[in-house]
Amino acid sequence: MAYIGKSPITGKFQKIDNISSSFNDSTTTFAIQSGGSDVAIESPQQLLISIDGVLQEPQTAYTTSTSGITFTEAPNTNATFFLQFF
Repeated sequence: MAYIGKSPITGKFQKIDNISSSFNDSTTTFAIQSGGSDVAIESPQQLLISIDGVLQEPQTAYTTSTSGITFTEAPNTNATFFLQFF
């Protein structure tokens, strides 16, 4: 299909499974999965994270390991969560 202007960006974008049910005001480390399968994270910059509608800054608000994320502060129990993996 032809486009006027720049072609849309395509890639392997994944919405990550919601982990907000595990938020309890004290836990900071969470496993990251998409569709119930583990996701291999190579860099914190691959993630776009929102907690309660506030975007989180990589390396400052969170760090990553191969299959998990560690927040510098534990998310509140009732916090909303959205994570997009690029």
